[in-house]
Amino acid sequence: MTRRVPGCLLILLLAAACASGAGPTGSTPPAAAPASGAPASQPATSSQGTGAPAAAPAIVVPPTKVRASFSVISGGISAYWVAAEAGLWQQHGLDVDFVYISGTPASMAALISGETQFAVAAGDAVLRVQAQNPDVVSLVTTTTGNTHRLMVVPEIQRLEDLKGRRIGVAAIGDGAYAITSKALLKLGYNPATDFVWLAAGGGGTGAMIAGLTAGSFDAAPLTPPNDIVAGRQGAHALIDTADMNLPAGGLAVNTMRRTLEQQRPVVEAFVAGVVDGVRLLKEDPAFGKAVLARRTEMTDTEAIDWAYETYSGQRKAPRLYLDHAEVRALLDDLVVEYPELQQVPLERVLDNSVLQDLEAKGYFTRPQ
Repeated sequence: MTRRVPGCLLILLLAAACASGAGPTGSTPPAAAPASGAPASQPATSSQGTGAPAAAPAIVVPPTKVRASFSVISGGISAYWVAAEAGLWQQHGLDVDFVYISGTPASMAALISGETQFAVAAGDAVLRVQAQNPDVVSLVTTTTGNTHRLMVVPEIQRLEDLKGRRIGVAAIGDGAYAITSKALLKLGYNPATDFVWLAAGGGGTGAMIAGLTAGSFDAAPLTPPNDIVAGRQGAHALIDTADMNLPAGGLAVNTMRRTLEQQRPVVEAFVAGVVDGVRLLKEDPAFGKAVLARRTEMTDTEAIDWAYETYSGQRKAPRLYLDHAEVRALLDDLVVEYPELQQVPLERVLDNSVLQDLEAKGYFTRPQ
């Protein structure tokens, strides 16, 4: 039976402390490499002095190099960027090459082929992959609910005005596409026939904003801080998914069943680093905002503040644990457009066991 844990779980405290923060070899691990698609820089330093937790990690594996990807440049990746820049995965023995692969379809293809061992991608879109390949396993989510806003050009004032017009996404079938389709379905439209979907390709969210400005797209679903940037350039929000009470797929860490079974300590170490990143993002706003600004290449203070408030847990705490009931509700919403989702075996593709093992070991605790 899958356990469900309340959202307050995310006020996390590391429970274990060791005498030294050194890795298995007794030396300090090297700094995390900057993600592809983000500006190269030295690892940031938090207001605590090192950017890392004060307590040494309790979960450590022999030095291991892994490759992981993220599918969108958005504030939703903040906790993972913090983990990379603060060296939190290194404290668990992992040298993580954290790279940008635009769009869920491409990032999941890399995962399935073995090019990467972990992929951070939108749960809505990953479900379509899991319908075809149930060996793709979701492990942990950092979701804070739906955060996409459908930004449109000035002449579109009502949803009816958008019918037959062009909606730009990074890739057809990615998370933004899935979430926007879900919202349009709820509002009484057929996403497949009532709109024209265009892929921005490798340019990702930057290309979507540029497409709006240049008139290549009439609308684009964007998350903080990208929605603020588009607004600065004349677009406005037509739909805010945060107001629609839709089940959220969130951004989940995914791996292959073979990796979970054959390299479970490595998987546990990777998830522990994610837990650390979520905690540090919330506890150190200055560090979190600095990482956000660097990784999104933005200097707009208002946009960075908005993204930080949305994704740090200041307004709504992420929950980490995968909620089977919410994902089932999500499937029920999406199955109208994607009948193949009826065959997704949730008990196989959603796996909370790594988080449960970390909790059992006392790695994090819930406040009383």
